[in-house]
Amino acid sequence: MTLTRQRTRTPGLTIFDRFMFGYLAFFISKARLQKIAVSLKPATISKFHQALVKRKYRELYSRKTRIKPGRKGPKQDLIELVVEMKRRNPRFGYGRIAM
Repeated sequence: MTLTRQRTRTPGLTIFDRFMFGYLAFFISKARLQKIAVSLKPATISKFHQALVKRKYRELYSRKTRIKPGRKGPKQDLIELVVEMKRRNPRFGYGRIAM
């Protein structure tokens, strides 16, 4: 699966691959793991930190409630008024209530 990929770049691992490698890392001794672990560049850590900061401020200053796009429906008091009119006058049709 991931070992047979013919790439010169880093393989694009799926989420399952990452979890599987993380799980299998528990079974490798600490000394062996330090020998095979990939060293991270400072630029990689810096970009990761920038992404975390950007996400933090996006979450902090964004709206807490999502606004639905499109037209807003009628207000609740108007709906209650129309229902009350229909209850009091059962012979009123759509045309008379709409006026």
